[in-house]
Amino acid sequence: MEFANKVLWVETMDDQPEEDRAVKHALVMGAGGVAIRTTSNRLPTSIPRFHQSGLQVYAWRWPAVVPNSGGRYAIDEANYVAENLIPAGLDGYIVDPESEEDGGYNDWNRTNTPISVSQLAVSFCEVIRGAAQAHENTSFVFGITSGGNYPAFLKNLPWQQFVSASDAVFPQIYWRARDQHNVCRTVQDGKPNTRFSVCLPSWRAIARGKTIIPIGGEISCIADFAELQVFAQRASAENLHLIHFYTDDPNVSPALCDAIKGLLPVQIA
Repeated sequence: MEFANKVLWVETMDDQPEEDRAVKHALVMGAGGVAIRTTSNRLPTSIPRFHQSGLQVYAWRWPAVVPNSGGRYAIDEANYVAENLIPAGLDGYIVDPESEEDGGYNDWNRTNTPISVSQLAVSFCEVIRGAAQAHENTSFVFGITSGGNYPAFLKNLPWQQFVSASDAVFPQIYWRARDQHNVCRTVQDGKPNTRFSVCLPSWRAIARGKTIIPIGGEISCIADFAELQVFAQRASAENLHLIHFYTDDPNVSPALCDAIKGLLPVQIA
């Protein structure tokens, strides 16, 4: 299995300028790929452009676990990926089975659903992986991401089912993040080393030997670019040689892109 090295995550890509920005920033960062949320209607038609620029394209989303709840239900999300994105050349999919609000429509850490979350997770993964196999995409990457230390305390989330279907796991090692008012805040003490020490043990406990690829962020909240070097050095020290970054937005500056490009070399697994 071959993964892209540095990957830039993209939350919003609703128009041509946002697509242009994502391509530009990923290339300036020296990224090998992008991970774009499936709510972007441009995603199916933009995949060839990213490929022409030498970038792999992953998709990601937190699918709804409750039908008819306002978000795209898990099986509908899986079918959308299978029918629209994989035929268009998608290189991988990363599921984010949690929400910012306990009990939310996309919160998989629950038991009160029409179908058990474990059964739903298995069906979800089978649809996407089956479509990749049907299109003979042998290098397709499937993975799971979630909050930094979530595996340690979200006990009802079907970790086993998602990890079993995954080629890699993607812990969100955020030391700075935006709150509900879009204001940048520190997470814990705002230090990458602290976040690695807190988050990595719980992910190693569930990874079952799968590749672990940490996601650093939120990058536009980082003022001291030395923090990025600390993040990359700690990842390397933990024998994690692939790194992702969340997220592309209008506040990502040329200087930030240059700082990410200048990080320690990473290897392709």
